[in-house]
Amino acid sequence: MGEKKIFNNLNLNDRVYIHLRDKIINNEIKPGSKIEYELLMEELGISRTPLRDALNRLQHDKLVEIKPRSGTHVCVPTPKDIQEVYDVRKSLEMLSIETAVHSISASDCQKLFDEADFAESELKKGNPEPFFLSDHNFHRTVIQYSDNSRIIDIMESLEAQIKWFGIIMTINLHRPNRAIIMHRKIIQAIYERNIEDAKLLMGQHLEEVRSDILNDFIQET
Repeated sequence: MGEKKIFNNLNLNDRVYIHLRDKIINNEIKPGSKIEYELLMEELGISRTPLRDALNRLQHDKLVEIKPRSGTHVCVPTPKDIQEVYDVRKSLEMLSIETAVHSISASDCQKLFDEADFAESELKKGNPEPFFLSDHNFHRTVIQYSDNSRIIDIMESLEAQIKWFGIIMTINLHRPNRAIIMHRKIIQAIYERNIEDAKLLMGQHLEEVRSDILNDFIQET
């Protein structure tokens, strides 16, 4: 079966993986849904090989589950999944910030402050998208400035699940505003090179996020 031009043959496997990953993360393919191989092959104009490769990678991301006799299904997250991911996330981000406090420059801090300000102004207009972008960049900046390749790799492997948990649960716009307040406090602690405050605030912030997601999960189920 020939591949359609919507994908560049050079990185076809990666493109199929990213396409399916994003559809799952954005809740376009719902938790528990069965993955229909033939329909996806027809829709994307691809053969079975890149699809199988993509699904194997998605299984490693814990976004799908492949069972020989019952097929491939999008995973349904459990409270245990959320607890485990946030245990790891909290530990690694608190560890990362110890180095990041001394590595993130004053100009970097100002950029993060500016992004928080813009996100807040857009939230007042009912537009949450800049918040999600600023939130992602804030946490990614802390991780990157850890200068620890293993922390960076582990967090990248968790990134899809973290984003997925946030999207499939209820979106409550007071939470982004609260998160922005916490981001500003953490950025200020980084600017002042105050490791203890930065770690304490980061831990508190991620506990609040975990609690919100778990509460939403319980209400949804």
